[in-house]
Amino acid sequence: MKKIQLLILLFIVGIAVGFAISESDAIQQKAPTFEDAIAIIKKYEGLSGPSHWPFVGYGHKVMPGEKFSRSKKLSEAEADALARADYAKLCAKYREYGVDSLLLAALAYNCGPGVVAKSSVLSKLKAGNRDIETSYIAHSRYKGKQLSQLKRRRQEELATLFVKDPSSLNYAENVPEENADEILEEEVTEITNLSYPENPEEKKDSVKNTAQN
Repeated sequence: MKKIQLLILLFIVGIAVGFAISESDAIQQKAPTFEDAIAIIKKYEGLSGPSHWPFVGYGHKVMPGEKFSRSKKLSEAEADALARADYAKLCAKYREYGVDSLLLAALAYNCGPGVVAKSSVLSKLKAGNRDIETSYIAHSRYKGKQLSQLKRRRQEELATLFVKDPSSLNYAENVPEENADEILEEEVTEITNLSYPENPEEKKDSVKNTAQN
């Protein structure tokens, strides 16, 4: 009888351990991707039309010398290609931050590299402090007032692109780090023959699209 009880107990423990391991594997975080970021950018920027000038596509600010029409809206394909080119350049700018480059580039796309450079988000990451949630969400204010759409955007960027514990990443379905430069180059070369700046100008704030879309 005792042997049967012992076997039953071992069986139950075995199931519990197996379940715990499965749960651990299930919550292992998947590395964020370039495509994840592009989806968020397009969702919140919206596709600009003539009334949004000097912005075209998905939040691209027209620079002197760029040949964009004030009266014609970019097609989805053109706007997508332009957004990818701008974002890829920002990813390259923050490449030294590894997995955090996607998040920093997303913030810079929306607020400008100048804002990121002065942000406590960047200074914390440089110092190895990954407790950045409050600092990151703070970039949802305009003229002292927090905007609900910007806050939702910051929250989604954090949830999707920020890796609290890089050691938890599941790289199984992601490109090895040594190929990152090649992938970035492919993203840039996919763009159309649209004219865009070598270094996207710093945007003052994203409220233009928040207010108009």
